[in-house]
Amino acid sequence: MIKTFAHKGLQRFFVSGSTAGIQAIHAARLRLILALLDQATLAHDMDAP
Repeated sequence: MIKTFAHKGLQRFFVSGSTAGIQAIHAARLRLILALLDQATLAHDMDAP
């Protein structure tokens, strides 16, 4: 689960999907990583291929 964001652009992207504040070419990968982080309850949950 994501508790806080250190980067305002990532937070905006996570909440609204806006790519302002991040590089648009990274949007698809960031969407996947943020979704995995949001679902994880333990660090071990991030063990993915």
